[in-house]
Amino acid sequence: MPEDGPFNWQTQFTIQWPYFRIAEIYLNYAEAKFELGDENTAREYVNKVRRRTSVSLPDIPATVTGEDLRRRIYNERRIELAFESHRFFDVRRWKIGTTVENAKTTTYDIYKNLTTGVKRYEKVVLLDRSGTFQDYMSLLPIEQNEIQRNPGLTQTPGY
Repeated sequence: MPEDGPFNWQTQFTIQWPYFRIAEIYLNYAEAKFELGDENTAREYVNKVRRRTSVSLPDIPATVTGEDLRRRIYNERRIELAFESHRFFDVRRWKIGTTVENAKTTTYDIYKNLTTGVKRYEKVVLLDRSGTFQDYMSLLPIEQNEIQRNPGLTQTPGY
């Protein structure tokens, strides 16, 4: 923008950065409505995210209810908000860290026999994090200087 001055790494700009996308707001609302027991509204707002012209995914059917709907909402957040630093906090808020963070990270090695052209797929464990995430890790520790400034505070259990 010419009125903001030169465009380089040393210039501080006054242009506002959009911190919230409409998809995030809809998914937050859907999750809140689901937790309040309003599954129809929750499904409606997840479907608004899925119906966008850039995505055009089919609606979640009305037959998906209860825990199945919860899993669909979690998965929709995981995919829609990927690479936007939401997953760390979602996992802790939902308290699913002991399941998803302790999973093995796997990949496939693909081998091709050059004479026959036959491919062979071999599953390989890249990282085994079993048991590294504990229940207490769903809460963050309180900084030591905050505890020293307020003697009424105690450290989060486990830290």
